Amino acid sequence: MLVDTKHFGKIEVDKEHINTFDEGIFGFTEYHKFTIIHENDIFCWLQSIEDKDIVLPMICTPLVFPDYAPEVNDEMILRIGDLKEEDLLLYTIIVVPTDIEKMTTNLKAPIIINTKTKKGIQVILDSDKYEIKHNLYEPLKQLKQKVGE
Repeated sequence: MLVDTKHFGKIEVDKEHINTFDEGIFGFTEYHKFTIIHENDIFCWLQSIEDKDIVLPMICTPLVFPDYAPEVNDEMILRIGDLKEEDLLLYTIIVVPTDIEKMTTNLKAPIIINTKTKKGIQVILDSDKYEIKHNLYEPLKQLKQKVGE
């Protein structure tokens, strides 16, 4: 299907790449259908199928924070179907201000997608282990140096 996007114009999106968020995402609960547009392995966009202006930048969090292991209660996870590790996609929304060194990601409210059921959910973690505004610049800088080695 042809999808109108904010940053990429009209693009073809296979129905297999549309994820349903039954409860929407925080701040946009009225939108339920999203696709992920990848910039590269780390950065991507969560693009609404229903409104081209609803688009959020994200990172594939485990690639940047390999130790990131949010604990989500089973009841929440069951909303997107029986989730096996190989069917799990885990992202966090990022904020990129003018001063890129102040770039942050919200580790407190991850986006979890079950690739098997094509269902997603955004949860707020009960734990205080993760921050809403976790600096992203330094970990990305370290990752770049590590990959460049």
